[in-house]
Amino acid sequence: KGSLTKLILEKNPYKLFVIEKDKTLEPYLKKIKNSFPQKVNMIFGDAVKIKIDKLSKKKILLIANLPYNIASTLIINWLEYINIFQSIIVMVQKEVAERLSASVSSKSYGRLSVLVQLHAEVKRKFDVNPEKFFPQPKVVSTVIELVPKKKLDFNYEKLDELLKLSFLQRRKTIKNNLKKLNKSIEMKLIKSGINPILRPQDIKPDEYIRLSDVLTH
Repeated sequence: KGSLTKLILEKNPYKLFVIEKDKTLEPYLKKIKNSFPQKVNMIFGDAVKIKIDKLSKKKILLIANLPYNIASTLIINWLEYINIFQSIIVMVQKEVAERLSASVSSKSYGRLSVLVQLHAEVKRKFDVNPEKFFPQPKVVSTVIELVPKKKLDFNYEKLDELLKLSFLQRRKTIKNNLKKLNKSIEMKLIKSGINPILRPQDIKPDEYIRLSDVLTH
């Protein structure tokens, strides 16, 4: 009903864009809009379909309690234009936060870890227990901050395609996972400085960029 929105407005932002999908909340949010007509822009729609980079020419600070079923999708969408953000502060399921911040060779390290860590520094702020919510969820939540890194030069689509194939079967070696992609994959891996018998979770983000470049050229 606008609790977070009111707290943000207390910090006196230059302008606030509020995105909400649930139209039944419109009466509550319109009251806030009417109190701050010059400052608040209301957008009723699906956050997955909204291009946030079109909202402002200034750097954006994004703050959100993300719907847990689409949190990963939203974050991956925002990576496409990560440099428009000053910072992204969101609450997600603890399991998602672990995947976002996972170290190489850890159980949670995967496609999401690589994509996000190439674009941003991931800072885990604090956990939020289920009893802080009504109704109570069955999971622990975590607030994280993503701080954009300097933009790297790589083909995002090619890299993402490579990561999807690489992590399709985590227990197999990288060579076996990618052999359908390229007949000379072992040579390509060696050229990239990657041991062909490593598993996908043992390969660093920058090594995936090198491999993607080698496979593209």
